[in-house]
Amino acid sequence: MNPRSIYGIRRLYEARFRERVLLMLVVIAVGYYLTWSVVQWVTLTPAALRFDFVNYFGGAQAAAHGTDIYADFKQSWGTQSWVVAYIYPPFFALLLAPLTALGLVAAARIWLLVVHAAFLVALALILRIHPELSRSGRRLFLLASFTFMPVYLNLKFQQVATVWLLLLSATLWAALRRRAGLSGIFIAAAASLKVSPIFLIPLFARLGRWRIAVLAGLTLVAVTAISLLAAPGSWQFFTVVLPRIGLGTANWDNGSIDGLVSRIVELAPRLFGGATQTVAKAAIVGAAVIVIGITLWNARQLGEQAWALRLGVAALISSLLIVSSVTWQHHLVTLLLPVATATAWITVRRPGARYAWGLGAAYIMCWMDRRAFPLPADLQVHTPGQAALVLAGTSVKLAGLLLLWLLLLRMLRHEQRLALAIPERPAAGALAQPAA
Repeated sequence: MNPRSIYGIRRLYEARFRERVLLMLVVIAVGYYLTWSVVQWVTLTPAALRFDFVNYFGGAQAAAHGTDIYADFKQSWGTQSWVVAYIYPPFFALLLAPLTALGLVAAARIWLLVVHAAFLVALALILRIHPELSRSGRRLFLLASFTFMPVYLNLKFQQVATVWLLLLSATLWAALRRRAGLSGIFIAAAASLKVSPIFLIPLFARLGRWRIAVLAGLTLVAVTAISLLAAPGSWQFFTVVLPRIGLGTANWDNGSIDGLVSRIVELAPRLFGGATQTVAKAAIVGAAVIVIGITLWNARQLGEQAWALRLGVAALISSLLIVSSVTWQHHLVTLLLPVATATAWITVRRPGARYAWGLGAAYIMCWMDRRAFPLPADLQVHTPGQAALVLAGTSVKLAGLLLLWLLLLRMLRHEQRLALAIPERPAAGALAQPAA
């Protein structure tokens, strides 16, 4: 039987009907997002803040009173958790310091509003950055955004991933508009909240945007110096925090290559005899150098400048999540920018169905949580079969990240082949808003 002969399926082949279905699904998703968010905000309690925000608040209190910003964290958790939790940098503690006078819960509610605002503004910026998205494409992107599991995990744990997404999106938006100063400021702010965005500086240098790279570097140095002077004890971020974070963790929720290698070592500590730890560290460092190096090498300024810039930033964001010492699922909120870039590129270039299917598969794998697999409930491995299942089930996000990264690299190479085959064309309308 031809599927098009079935009424419900036949209607899906009609463009207007598909758009109406997508609009309805977006309205439902936004309604759920708003309901979930309001309930969380109203019912927020100190117990719900115990995971991370209480540590941020303690650091902010210390910054406000001129004492050690890490004293409260060390007293609560000790140094063994410094490779698991998000250890707030001095800049973040200083940003939150004005809220400490309101008390823990009130400060958390205001911070949640900031997190929500960052998410919504980031979505608006992403849509402006990618005018090639059709009406259906924009609705599909919004549906994917408001149903993305990492978004809700970020909200649940009062994390900063949506702020990173906003800063990364703003960086790209400013760069496309040739506003080097703004772009440099956004890079410096992003790198002051999470170190990995510092790799945007060599990326822009590689793309020939030296003014952005230099201004970002100078601004980052200035922000870091001011933060160190304003927050006592903040030097520990460089002498203690960063070295410990670099060790990574075997935690089952760590979705990076570092996490996978750490889990293998934990399950087979004598895999390479006495050299196992050395081999593991070399593998982690080697993976980071290779993945970031390949990304920067492929991000060359060939073809349409807007595509080289957007695809380069998208590939770098994906690569940093792959090789980060710790990649929790809520960090994957930043993938919404690469997903939009890939979707817009597919819309314009129409390279074949395999790209769309690959993008969809990557999104699904990054959406999934390890709890979807029958892993040991006690988080202990008892048999070789369980070990294999744990390694597979805890690496699904990594597989999704790798797939998205490889797709973006193929898109970059496609653009470079086009540039060699035909004369370079201006990125006409790169930022013009498409008709609704």
